[in-house]
Amino acid sequence: MIDHNSFILSVLDHSPQATAIYDHADLNIAYANQVMLEIWCADTSVIGTTLCKAFPSFAQEGFSSILKNVWKTGITYRAQDVAATIVAGDKHIKRFFDFEYKALLDDAGQTHAILHTASDVTERNLTNRRMERQRDELSLSYKLDRFANTLAHDLKNPLSVLKLGNDFLSRNTYASADVTKRWYKNFAESIQNIESIINQTLQLNEVRGVKNIAAIVEIDKKIGGWIDEVKLNFPNQHMEFKLGQLYPVSADKGTVYQIFANLIGNAVKYAKEADAYLHIYSESTNNGIVYVFEDNGIGIPEDELSQIFMMQVRGSNAVHRSGTGIGLSLVKDLMEFMGATINLSSALGKGTIVRLFFPHGVEEC
Repeated sequence: MIDHNSFILSVLDHSPQATAIYDHADLNIAYANQVMLEIWCADTSVIGTTLCKAFPSFAQEGFSSILKNVWKTGITYRAQDVAATIVAGDKHIKRFFDFEYKALLDDAGQTHAILHTASDVTERNLTNRRMERQRDELSLSYKLDRFANTLAHDLKNPLSVLKLGNDFLSRNTYASADVTKRWYKNFAESIQNIESIINQTLQLNEVRGVKNIAAIVEIDKKIGGWIDEVKLNFPNQHMEFKLGQLYPVSADKGTVYQIFANLIGNAVKYAKEADAYLHIYSESTNNGIVYVFEDNGIGIPEDELSQIFMMQVRGSNAVHRSGTGIGLSLVKDLMEFMGATINLSSALGKGTIVRLFFPHGVEEC
């Protein structure tokens, strides 16, 4: 009688695809084929140990955190062209990978293993970078189209606050001093956000010689106002906001506002009807700061994830909700403009997880 487990492992042994299996929440390495061991610059002695113990650099770069989140949520995570530091003796080698952490679920819907597959795409990454450096600027018509769409999309939130406040104060001429003062504070913040959006959009549509001005953005002091602004625009949506550790990031203030406002707005817009939440937290790694936006909304169909960052593309399950399909495309553009990255994983009916990576030491973009 065939031992199916042994048979499957023997097939994986001969697979050209780098493959590993983790069989416990502590990320115990239960299996790794030779291709994966070569990528790791390791031997079979790592099997039976945890990923964090065998490869401390992976924990420091945030990969173990992603894996643990996959185990907890049961939502598969995929990413492309992600940099990782491979430690081989005294050498630290930077490589780029496409990879997938696939959650394997039991009959009860609980994770019992994670299947990790990876491809070394360093050569492809270098080739693409060379091509990007040689690529001509986008056509004027496309740039003008992006310019108009960006302004129309991102100015909605702060302009709505100004309109709502003006309508309220017009109808309530005898409002208390505290209420009036609160609205004037909202007006000032909205005007500042409008200025930031216009300035940043102009930069995105000018020549590459324009530099992005980086500063320390204290997210913990800003995010409350950004959330309030979004809530004013969706008064009928009820969502719990869970805020964890919020590290400061080095980036352009206006750009960070646009990114966070879009992601918070998306979570509220596509929230489920009851017990909706958005958990926002950050993690510090050796290479930079990771921000995570984790919601339990309607999710995105798996076969549509590859196109979700394209202009004016929305999930097929979102057609009955208002939206333009510009938000995620714009967020990706803004992140890349700063030299940062975005990855997204989602499960239909379970929610979406967005991870933003802001690298250390990026003074200019």
